[in-house]
Amino acid sequence: MKKEVKVGIFAIVVLLVGWGVIRYLKGADVFSSSNTYYAYYTQVGGIQPASHVTISGVAVGAVAKVTLDESAKGVEVEFTVDKRYKIPVDSKARIYSDGIMGGKAIEIVLGDATEYVERRGTVEAASGTDIMEMATTEIDFINEKISAVVDGLSKTLEGVNTLIEANTASLTSIMANMDGLTGNVNTMLKNEREHLEQALASLSRFSQSLGDNADEVGGIIDNMHKLSEDLAKTEIVAELDGVVNNLNELLAAAKDENGSVGKLLGDAALYDNLSAASNNLSTLLEDLKENPHRYINISVFGANPIKKVEKAKAKAEKKAIKRADELAEKQHEQQLKEMEKGQ
Repeated sequence: MKKEVKVGIFAIVVLLVGWGVIRYLKGADVFSSSNTYYAYYTQVGGIQPASHVTISGVAVGAVAKVTLDESAKGVEVEFTVDKRYKIPVDSKARIYSDGIMGGKAIEIVLGDATEYVERRGTVEAASGTDIMEMATTEIDFINEKISAVVDGLSKTLEGVNTLIEANTASLTSIMANMDGLTGNVNTMLKNEREHLEQALASLSRFSQSLGDNADEVGGIIDNMHKLSEDLAKTEIVAELDGVVNNLNELLAAAKDENGSVGKLLGDAALYDNLSAASNNLSTLLEDLKENPHRYINISVFGANPIKKVEKAKAKAEKKAIKRADELAEKQHEQQLKEMEKGQ
């Protein structure tokens, strides 16, 4: 074989190997065929050749080229996907963070259409929020909240400082008054220390006395319990109940206008008769005092005349009272008979 042929074959092999290495470095499978697709973005920060293209987290291709589109569509991203995977026409190409180091990748979010994007066709771009962006947004939000809280605390502390400065004199006066009050209390306790000690000693002796006489105190308490039990067992309560019942019956009879007691209490004629009898008795007694000779015969001879007069006067008074009582009793009996006849 000629030397030139060998050199040519070697050059071809080197080119093939170089091409394979380049494709491998770009993330493409050297021994599998792929389809090329395009997506257009307004911002692709972090996307570069060899960035991964994934479906459901599985690498299926790589970014081939990133260029500015002259037709003002934004940034054109050319990427390849293994021919084994078809992309429905309603799928989305979303840029996301591929790890915490800031690398970017394209995720193909497959749609439900039955038609598929043709080779070298365009996949609709989608602006997704990745984890790092979400974390950054949350951190910014937290920073804003913390800043607001710090500002509020600063304003509060400023208000407190202003209040303290404005009331420094009052606070000083209050502290001085508290010191004075404490001193007065200490002085009072010092002056009354002897009395307090005596009171405590007396209390101690009283407590000790109670302890020494605990049995007697217990006996007194037991006696009180027994006394209360005995009182509860006696017939006093029953007797009181009987008295109360009798009073209730008497009051009920008095309220009953048809009963004897009710008629006796409510009859005006009986009241008039009793009043007349009382008046007659009073008139009789007054006449007896003024004219005793009408009722008493006085003898000049014999015993002491004064005593006889007094004795006769007393006897006449008794007779008059008895007569008045008999008259009142007769009138009362007559009234009762009339009431019974009326019933």
